[in-house]
Amino acid sequence: MPRHTARQSTISAMWDFIRAYLHDRQTIGIVAPTTALVGRNMARLGRVSEAKRVVEFGPGTGAITTQLLAALPADGRLWAFEIYEPFLDKLRDTIHDPRLTLLGQSAETVRDLRDFESPEGFDAIICSIPFSLLPPAVTSGILSAAADSLRPGGVFVSLQYHPTYLPPILRRHFQNVRREWFPWNLPPTFLFAATDPRSTN
Repeated sequence: MPRHTARQSTISAMWDFIRAYLHDRQTIGIVAPTTALVGRNMARLGRVSEAKRVVEFGPGTGAITTQLLAALPADGRLWAFEIYEPFLDKLRDTIHDPRLTLLGQSAETVRDLRDFESPEGFDAIICSIPFSLLPPAVTSGILSAAADSLRPGGVFVSLQYHPTYLPPILRRHFQNVRREWFPWNLPPTFLFAATDPRSTN
């Protein structure tokens, strides 16, 4: 991509986030898209390069989506849940990859997708939902759905900007949680990787 075109694309994505943030601060947790480095590390933590079926919660304008697709094998599939319609339109206009399926639905419906597309469960779920802006019951509902939808050995990866809000809730649903910090992202970013869902029985 020519340098000026890439710069224009970055500026456009930034303005998309600012407008979205001002319009809906609860759904949109930040005013700038995530850096490619953070996206690549989310793909690494999710072992996307070895995956066949991956889900993304909250793709926004696609900064992480493009990194997931770059890591995903040629025969893999990625389903992305996004409830903010302008971001869905942006994704449809800018990402043209037959492995990607966009879904204008809540992340809590991922169990229905699992039942239909991947009864054995997904290899990874990659999430950018700003949980600290949501009611705890909503956060717990999404995490419960994610835990139920992973295959044995699958991993849930979450990007957050609040360092302490999510881990206690994550540990209610997963036995193992680890954290990585990326201070050079704007704003500084915490990545949480959770495995071994707790039994719901």
